[in-house]
Amino acid sequence: MLSVFNIIRISIFSAVIAWSLIVLGVAAHLNTILIANEYTRFIPLAIFIAVVTLLIIPALMIFGFVRKPFMIQQVRLELAFVGLLGLLWFILGIYTASAPDTEVECDFDGDGTFEESDEFSTSTFYAQYHAIEAFSIFNAILLIIYFILLLLLSIRQSRAGYTEVWREPTTTYPWFGVDSGMAPKGGAPLTDLPPPVLSKGKFGKGATKDGQVLSGQLPSTGNNETSEQPMKAGGHYIIYIPPPAGAAAADRR
Repeated sequence: MLSVFNIIRISIFSAVIAWSLIVLGVAAHLNTILIANEYTRFIPLAIFIAVVTLLIIPALMIFGFVRKPFMIQQVRLELAFVGLLGLLWFILGIYTASAPDTEVECDFDGDGTFEESDEFSTSTFYAQYHAIEAFSIFNAILLIIYFILLLLLSIRQSRAGYTEVWREPTTTYPWFGVDSGMAPKGGAPLTDLPPPVLSKGKFGKGATKDGQVLSGQLPSTGNNETSEQPMKAGGHYIIYIPPPAGAAAADRR
């Protein structure tokens, strides 16, 4: 079952892929019918950003669920890729939003005489132009939101003591709760309490160590005086059991 974080991640990446395909298709169409000039510089920029996005985001999604470890799965690399893509889409959105108004004219005869076209008018151009602008801003917002979310979660885990979180796979790390059997690497435990020397009842009544049964009484001191002091309930004890006398003599030889 997918975790909450992975559901959010897949949803954002899927939307980014879909909108990048739209931007790529519209920009490629405009590139085939418009003559390159100072007003069409956004077209190659949009094609480049869309292609890079369609290479990186699917790779992050696919390798994120591969069991074999890859460097691209690490949190630090995903932050770098997502942050870069978010910045590129933001630049494209700002560039298209601030471009000056223009008109589309066609040279039907090739003699340098430009006229309005019914097949591709200025309104048609602006409809496609604003589509690129809108989807660029949408992609920038989604990627920046995901970048900030992943960065904050990573900082939170790092400050809690798990300093190796930056090298962990993004999709398998328990962002909203650490498994009970998981121990942090390179830092303090994620709990506020120090681990006990011996947990309660480990050497209590009925427990065994080296084949000997430990009762609720402390072992004999060797002076024919048996300690009959019962163990206190809920206490923590370190009990030493001396080896047999024959084994000790053999060791001294």
